Amino acid sequence: MNLAKKKCKAPLSFIKHPIFQGWTSEEILALYEVCETIELQASDYVFQRDQPCYAFYLVEQGEVELQWKTKTGQVKVLHQRTKGEAVGDACVLMGDKYRVDAIATENTTLIRISKQHFYAQLSTKPHLMMRLVNLLSQNLCGLFGDVLTASSISGTQRVINYLLAKVPLRNHVVVELTSSKAQVAAALNLTPEHFSRILHDLAKQSFIEVTGRQVAIEDVDGLLAYSR
Repeated sequence: MNLAKKKCKAPLSFIKHPIFQGWTSEEILALYEVCETIELQASDYVFQRDQPCYAFYLVEQGEVELQWKTKTGQVKVLHQRTKGEAVGDACVLMGDKYRVDAIATENTTLIRISKQHFYAQLSTKPHLMMRLVNLLSQNLCGLFGDVLTASSISGTQRVINYLLAKVPLRNHVVVELTSSKAQVAAALNLTPEHFSRILHDLAKQSFIEVTGRQVAIEDVDGLLAYSR
C-alpha cells in the first residue's frame, strides 16, 4: 500500500458524492485538504472485518469488493464499489468496527477521509449535520419503501419496475446492470435463479433482450401491461 498526502482541487467524485450534498466548495476543499490518497494493488485490503473504523474511502479509480467470510471459509461477495462510490461510510456513521472485508480487485486509487476530520467539520457546522440527518432519513424511508414493495408485489413486477426505473420510457434503450446479477437479485429479494428465470421469461415474451449485463428494453408498453 502506498499512502501519500495530496493537496489540490477536490476531484469531481468527491464533490458529487451524496454524503457531501449541500456542502459548499470551500467546505469540501477544507476537508479534502486533510485527506490522503491511497494507491492499492489488486488483492490489497482496504480494511478487514472487525478492525476499528477510523476512516471511510471514496473510490477515485479501480474497484473495491466488499466480502463476508463465513466460519467455514466460504467467501460471499456483497458489493462492488467503483469510481465515485464510498467504502466504509456506514461504519463511520455508526461509529463501529468494520463489518466486512474490503479488497481491491485491481489497481485502485482511494481517497481516505478520516472519521476525526469528517466529524470535526460537522461539529463546527450544524447545517451540514442537519443535511446529513436529512439524507439518512430519506435513505431510511426509501428502505422502508423497498421492503414494502418486496412484500406486496410479485418478483416479476419487481424486476420490471427495477428495469424501467433505470431508463426513459421508450423502446430500444439499454439498461446496464452495474452490479452482478446475483447482487441485483438480492436487492430485489430474489434468488439468482429466480431472477434469471424472470429475465428469460421477459425475453421470451420479446419485451427485452439480455446480453451479459446489458438488458435492452424492446417493448415498454408490453412490460407495463404484463401481469404475472
